[in-house]
Amino acid sequence: MKKVAVFMLFGQSNATGHAMPMDEKDIIREPLKNVFGLNREPNQSFDTEKLKFTGYTSYGMNLAENQDNTYSVANCLAKRWQADINSGVELPDLYIIHISIGSQGVYGMWSPHRPKKLIPGKLGDCDISMYPLALHVLGLTKKYFEENELEPDFVGIHWRGGEQETWQHTSQLEGRLKADYITLFNGFREAIGAEAPIVLHRMPFVQVMKNADPSGKCLDSMNYINNLFYELADEMPKTSVFDVRECPFYDENTWDCNIFRWDLIHYQGRTNDWVAGEILEEYKSR
Repeated sequence: MKKVAVFMLFGQSNATGHAMPMDEKDIIREPLKNVFGLNREPNQSFDTEKLKFTGYTSYGMNLAENQDNTYSVANCLAKRWQADINSGVELPDLYIIHISIGSQGVYGMWSPHRPKKLIPGKLGDCDISMYPLALHVLGLTKKYFEENELEPDFVGIHWRGGEQETWQHTSQLEGRLKADYITLFNGFREAIGAEAPIVLHRMPFVQVMKNADPSGKCLDSMNYINNLFYELADEMPKTSVFDVRECPFYDENTWDCNIFRWDLIHYQGRTNDWVAGEILEEYKSR
């Protein structure tokens, strides 16, 4: 069997790369030779019985929101992975599964209790039940690997979410949020048929939370969710927390911490590219 690497990116706007259009020089127009993804056109459906992986481009590879050619971690990782292979680094082919919609967490379109629904489109127009969609796609991915005699080596299931839940009071999060996350992550693993590593991306939005809600409710909720990520990492096997504050250009004394765009919510393109580089280097060090 041929070994292949598998990277999954799920979540909301910072998984999408919201409002971060790529410079023309970085857009992946020609399908990559060693990196593959799931284009929306043939794969964004609950009725799909067989997936169609194609050479990766930065357009159309998010199975949820229609926002393309962004500096998402998925696009940045694809570009870096292919560049390493082109330069002679021995890496397996990479398969990417990307499902994200801005402003949608486990109390929204990622809710594990939401019935199936799939209305495609841009942010504000699309209405997709992402948990059942992810289970459907991951189940078909497992089948695809088996039929094509591919042995998956999981880079990880990367979760970039939590922002939506910060607008809830901590009393509305206690108990329920942890149970929903466990349902999501166990469901992903069961569907893919393996105990794939889960990587939870810590939210560092302290300043924006202070500005957005002087009452402190949102900051309290963000701290609660971040602490929950570490709790899940301690309790669930092969689960870890990624902290973007380890970025070499992070500076909490600047207004944007050197990692955010002007809105102080969405990361700069260079921040996501650094994250992608860390993911690649971690995989190469195995």
